[in-house]
Amino acid sequence: MMLVVALSELHPLSRNEIAKLPAKPGVYVLFQVQIPVHADAAKNLRRSLLEAKAKFAGATHFAVEVMEKDSLGVVQRLGHLRKELARVRTAGFIGSDSRHS
Repeated sequence: MMLVVALSELHPLSRNEIAKLPAKPGVYVLFQVQIPVHADAAKNLRRSLLEAKAKFAGATHFAVEVMEKDSLGVVQRLGHLRKELARVRTAGFIGSDSRHS
């Protein structure tokens, strides 16, 4: 099964787009065009996406899901999201550090 995400559902990975994000917890996925390259949870989506932009220079777009302050819910959502994305990229996320999985 292949997960296809339309570019219209993604945001360009730019400082202007990131600045529009709330400083709230959630999960995010970085994409290189339409290919997922990294997924993570964040206590502060805006700050985390700025840091991820610097770390994953090849990423071009992002998608986010703002979560309630329930940290367990964020962790569970991230786990579910990574399982979904594993179907797309069986080799893992590009540039991810396996110690943080």
